[in-house]
Amino acid sequence: MWRGTNIKSRSRSTTLRVRGDVIDRFRERLLRHARMSHDTEPGCHRFDVHQETDDPTLFLLIEIYADEIAFEAHRSSAHYLAFREDVGDWVTERTWWYWTKLESGTLRRPERQRRETSP
Repeated sequence: MWRGTNIKSRSRSTTLRVRGDVIDRFRERLLRHARMSHDTEPGCHRFDVHQETDDPTLFLLIEIYADEIAFEAHRSSAHYLAFREDVGDWVTERTWWYWTKLESGTLRRPERQRRETSP
């Protein structure tokens, strides 16, 4: 699932779309899940939850884990499985993206040509 053997942390973003009649209950349950994941999983470095401004049925999750082992521990945790069961009928669409962080040392600016002017 994760690619790259020399990358330490693992990042994932997820969009979840829910039924309109469960927005408030879903938000509350999702925030509880995010808090529990961050507070109880040593390998969960970040778990941010966002709600789309113009479409309240759409949620964005941004998660950062220490490594693939930490991510797999998250996916097999009792609280993750309970969350999936609790919201299973509420979620109508789910999309995941997995990210590799690019270190600043791998990005280089093009050399600028210096143009000197004389007075």
